[in-house]
Amino acid sequence: MAAPPPRPTPRPMAAGHAILVVVIALLVGTLLNARDIQATARRQPFGWQRNVAMAAITPVQALSAALGLDRPRTAIDLALGRDPGARTGAAGAAGTTTAAAATPPPPAFPQSAEDEASPASPPAPRTPTRAEPLRLFVGGDSMVGQFGPALSNLARRTGVIDAEFEYEFSSGLTRPDFVDWPARLREVGRSQDPEVLVLIFGGNDAQDLKSGDRLVPLGTPQWRAEYRQRVAQVMDQLGADGRRVFWVGMPIVRSATFEERVRMLNEIYRTEAAAHPSVTYVDSWDLFAGPDGRYAEYLPDETGALTDMRLNDGIHLTTAGAQRLAAQVMALVAAEWALPEGGSEPVRPG
Repeated sequence: MAAPPPRPTPRPMAAGHAILVVVIALLVGTLLNARDIQATARRQPFGWQRNVAMAAITPVQALSAALGLDRPRTAIDLALGRDPGARTGAAGAAGTTTAAAATPPPPAFPQSAEDEASPASPPAPRTPTRAEPLRLFVGGDSMVGQFGPALSNLARRTGVIDAEFEYEFSSGLTRPDFVDWPARLREVGRSQDPEVLVLIFGGNDAQDLKSGDRLVPLGTPQWRAEYRQRVAQVMDQLGADGRRVFWVGMPIVRSATFEERVRMLNEIYRTEAAAHPSVTYVDSWDLFAGPDGRYAEYLPDETGALTDMRLNDGIHLTTAGAQRLAAQVMALVAAEWALPEGGSEPVRPG
């Protein structure tokens, strides 16, 4: 029996053809994801790198939209319950992730007329019940990523708090061009009407900011004055709406350079909170410091076991760290509204 003829050996793809295939794949991938690439470029710190990235991706994003190549990604976002036109981050009890808007709304800074009301004392705390639970909102930058769910879970465990959370990566008060937090908080006020808000900013705010068309370098007297005005505006705005605010300061961080910047931010939060009757500053610095007062990645949990409290970046919290901070904030909320911190019924006055 004759042996079958040998199969022809496949010819390898020429190097030039292989490079062409890779280039085409990269171009198609860029066109399909141009909206998200543009959003990533937009939230970079002000500077020439951001300018170059925006100049490069903006026409690509426009071409992608004109050709309808952004539709598959939009369909995927909608199928996953995401809002293709919203901000980057998470919102609500389920922590729904959303994508960044191609064109952000005009920033709320400088202060608008409706935010010029003088700071007012918060209303007397009522007694929340299952039928009329206390409405609580947790918001801010990526520091809320683990903390928001942890505090929401503790709050709901009381049975008399309706808690929601929302966070935006790479956002803060220095970059209203990316996420306009004063406007977002007004929107939350209209849609959710929270009685108490727990806010964290600072993880992304230690960067240059813009005042009008002028770039203000980080840490200068002009920068401090402008950032203070923005913090005060948010506090004024929420106080005028009769909302109770717990403004959580940044915890101690590992980097000595970043620590100096965080101390500057925390001092602004602390002093502005002292000037606003509706705002309480929550100091989280010592909560995450070791016995020597310095940064500590491992700290004792409620059982005394040493537990990893910080992520590898030396800034953000692990789940255990978030639970540690949530317990401190929940104790403050529970004390003000005469609630049990983990039970199911409110403590009745008198």
